[in-house]
Amino acid sequence: MVNTRTDAELAAAFFPRAEQERLKREYHSIHQTDAETSTEFMQRFLRLAGFLRAAAGTAE
Repeated sequence: MVNTRTDAELAAAFFPRAEQERLKREYHSIHQTDAETSTEFMQRFLRLAGFLRAAAGTAE
């Protein structure tokens, strides 16, 4: 039998609670800075969105 973890369990295991809250705050207030390209912004946005998707436990 293979023991598999859900995305939410993995996020909880690898990100301390304070880090999870910081990432959520960053996601809700995200904006592109003058110093980053649109590609860099999109990569940062997708990283944050992926984390929140894992924390929420939504499948994809």
